[in-house]
Formats: sequence, C-alpha cells, structure tokens
Amino acid sequence: MPQDEETKSRNIQSQLKPTPSPWLTTPKPIKRLFDNFPLVTYPANELPTRNPVDRSRNTLYIFARDDDARNGSPSFNPSCLKWQTYLLFTGIPFTTQPSSNHASPTGSLPFLLPASSSSNPDAPTPSAGAPIPSSKLQEWAAKTSGDPTDKNKTQQPPNPPRHQAAYVSLLDNRIRNAWLHTLYLSPRNFSAVARPLYIAPATAAPPARFSLARTLRAAALEELVKSGGAPVVDADTLYRASDAAFAALSQLLGADEWFFGAEAPGLMDAGVFAYTHLLLNGGMMGWKEEDERMGRGLRDGRWRNLVEHRGRILERFYRS
Repeated sequence: MPQDEETKSRNIQSQLKPTPSPWLTTPKPIKRLFDNFPLVTYPANELPTRNPVDRSRNTLYIFARDDDARNGSPSFNPSCLKWQTYLLFTGIPFTTQPSSNHASPTGSLPFLLPASSSSNPDAPTPSAGAPIPSSKLQEWAAKTSGDPTDKNKTQQPPNPPRHQAAYVSLLDNRIRNAWLHTLYLSPRNFSAVARPLYIAPATAAPPARFSLARTLRAAALEELVKSGGAPVVDADTLYRASDAAFAALSQLLGADEWFFGAEAPGLMDAGVFAYTHLLLNGGMMGWKEEDERMGRGLRDGRWRNLVEHRGRILERFYRS
C-alpha cells in the first residue's frame, strides 16, 4: 500500500509538470552549438589595455591626442584639463595617458591609477588597485606627498574660501552650458571640433560614428533643456549667462595673481584655466570663427586679467 501511494504521488507530480511546447524548444543544431560553446558571464571591465606595465608612476587617464599625452600637453576636455592642471599645482609626479569614457572603469574621465607601493607591480596591495575618480582626486592629492624637489611644487591653501562654491557654480553651470552648446549644438563647431576629437578616435565604422554623433548631441540637448527648465534652448540666453559668469570671475580675480588672493594656484584656478585655455587655443581646438560666440571677452580685451592668468599657468606648469 505505501508503495502504491508513492507511485500515485509520482504520477500526480508528473502530470502537473508543464510539457514543453514544440514551438518553444531549442532546435537540435542550436542546442548542439550551445552544448559545445556554453554561455559565459564575463567579469566587469578591467583597466584599459593601455594601462602601463610600469606601475611605479601615477597615471592620469584623460581625453588627449597620443602625442599630447606623451608630452604632458593640456587635454582638450575641460574636466580632464582641470584635474590635470590641479595635479600639476600640487607637485605630485604623474604621467598622462589617452583614454575614453567607454574604456574607463569608473565610467568617465578623468581617473587616476596610483603608483604601486610595492616593488612588484602585480602585487595585490590596495595602493596598486582601485582607480581614483575625479570626485576623489582632491582628497587623494591632499593625502599624497609631492616631490619637494619639483620646481612646480606649490603649497595649497589649507581651507578654501567659504564663498568659493558660488563661483564654482558659475563654471559648472553657466559656463559649462555654453560650452556644451558651442561644442555639440553649433553645427560648424561640431563638425570641425567634436567629430575629430571625440568621434573619429572612438570608431572607424561610419554607422557607429553616425550613432555616436547623434547620441552626443542628444545628450547635450537633454542636459541643456533640463538645466534651463524649458523645452527650447535659447542660445542667446546661454551666451549672455556665460559672459556674465566670465565677467564675475574677472572681477573676482582683480589684480591678484591667483583666485581669492592665494599665494599659490588652487582648484578654482585650474577650473577657470580649463575653459579660458581651450577657448583661446583655436589652433589646437579648431574653432570656427563664425561660431566663436563663447568667451569673446577673452579675445576683445574685456577680461584681460583672465587671459594673463591663463598665460601664467601655461608658462609655469606646461612649458618646462
């Protein structure tokens, strides 16, 4: 009797088990293929393939042409250039490597790969591991000693001025918005500047380039719409706001050598330089005169002290 009950139970379970539909079964040739080559879950992205074998030096990954990165020349991307310049201010030795957001383990550039503290670059030590995103670079720099013999070594102010955040917001909002419009939504500049700097190096396939171009322009437009709170982007409004921001920064700098009257340049100086240098360096960027609406005051003499500020940084930190 117990055996009959057990048999009955198995029969009931077999009846309740769903029968696979012949329309949903995997064809035998496909099944044999996957039996031979099963699906594999790959790990998360590792460091770029250009990751240097020599881990004895700090390496900053940035948007840059190969030759410029090798020579330590300024990046063509404002965010990358800001942090590249700031690290030069600190005197911490580092090299630069060209990269892209897609290749970045943090999802964006710049990021820094610290030097290994071990004589064995493959040693699994914390300092030989995690990349440092831009949001943590200032904190990392504060904890890292620069080379005291470096001629570019500067002493950073211990505490930033309390009102610095208000001026930083001018860079992060008004000036950045005008930059996005100038680079991505101005047709001439997009073709002359954005395509050769951001799209052509990413892929050689025309369909992929077309898709990437559309994605970049759509992302810029979406960000400007979100920032402006209106469904239509008014270019004149963007450039007027940018001009007002540069005028405020010019007034803030005044006759001082560095922002906030500091004895040495700091993060604010690096942030302003990142835009003034790229706007004034038409030879490197390739700006079209017809669309050079952003930063005209840098070229017509209205903000001469910002131009001189840019020259000081170039001379002291990039022309060694």
